[in-house]
Amino acid sequence: MYHEFSMPSPIIFGCGAISVLGEKIKEKGCKKALLICEKAIEDVGIVAKAIKSLEAAGVGYAVYNGVIPDPTDSVVDAAGEAAKAAGADCLVGIGGGSSIDAAKAAAILMTNPGPVSKYIVAFPIYVDTTAPLFLIPTTAGTGSESTTVSVITLPDENAKWSVFVNSTLAIVDPELTVTVPKTVTAITGMDAFAHAVEGMTTIRSNRHSDLFAVAAIEKITKNLALCCDEPDNIEARSEMALASNWGGLAFNNPVIHVGHAVADAMAVYFNTPHGYGCAIALPETIKLIAPKVPERIAAIAKAMGIALTGTESPEQLGILVSDAVRELIRRVGIKSLKELGFTREQVLDLKNYVAISYLSTLCPVPIDEPVAERLLAAVYDNYQ
Repeated sequence: MYHEFSMPSPIIFGCGAISVLGEKIKEKGCKKALLICEKAIEDVGIVAKAIKSLEAAGVGYAVYNGVIPDPTDSVVDAAGEAAKAAGADCLVGIGGGSSIDAAKAAAILMTNPGPVSKYIVAFPIYVDTTAPLFLIPTTAGTGSESTTVSVITLPDENAKWSVFVNSTLAIVDPELTVTVPKTVTAITGMDAFAHAVEGMTTIRSNRHSDLFAVAAIEKITKNLALCCDEPDNIEARSEMALASNWGGLAFNNPVIHVGHAVADAMAVYFNTPHGYGCAIALPETIKLIAPKVPERIAAIAKAMGIALTGTESPEQLGILVSDAVRELIRRVGIKSLKELGFTREQVLDLKNYVAISYLSTLCPVPIDEPVAERLLAAVYDNYQ
């Protein structure tokens, strides 16, 4: 039995780290970058910081600001066209997971014919991209800067599917997360938590990835609520930025499983943010899998600071940890599905999507429609 652990690219971490972007791009011999982002990232002045670094290094640039939450294949195609029109020889994804995922997928189009939907399929493939790709997160959540995966929405398929690509460098600057609103801080933080938990409980989990998962869980447990209460607390923001990055490293090789399948289904049919779905599904996902991976649930409990006697049954471990996660979700103000106006019947209707998801095949508990329906019912019923 063996496992694999890898990091997609080097990572630069620290307050003010965005200032090195220009020189790092120049080191790769690139002359013009396309910055891919949401307009909101421009509006709060973060893109301007990147541009300042590019100008200082003598690197040309253009900006594509058409990214939307859960970016579609058409958004990626437009970014690819923008890169060609600008004569860009490298890409910079700057923003939350949506901007970074869009930039990753757009890298395919730098050297391969479009449309990008040809490369994004139900069971993900790897595309050996060669265009230099620099990734700068502005939220402490997705950890996408430290993974190979890009998740794109395909409206024609009514699905969110993935593709695996290469990247060149990640720059994680905690100062860029300070302007993130409380709600986004909460759901992206729980997204990172879900990455860590699911990464260490998939059927492909490995001991190297576990190191990052446990450390991420510890930091998120201690710092997420603090970031929500004190948004200018740069120490807490730094800890969360590090935890998010580690969460990405925790699932880069093992991938994630059924909790993310639930989140994808909600995003497609309810248009809920990805991190929201991950948060709301996580407690029940933990209870579902606890009998199969009790030693890993115990490790998660310890990382959260939950006192254990060592005599707990697997089911008891699942209850203890799921209750603690649910308490954290409530503490940071995440609303229930019922509060958002969704009915139990609407949630149960997602069972087929969850059951056939590629991600569900990585869950330690086999997922068919009846299991998916029970999981969805518990997600709705137990967090009101």
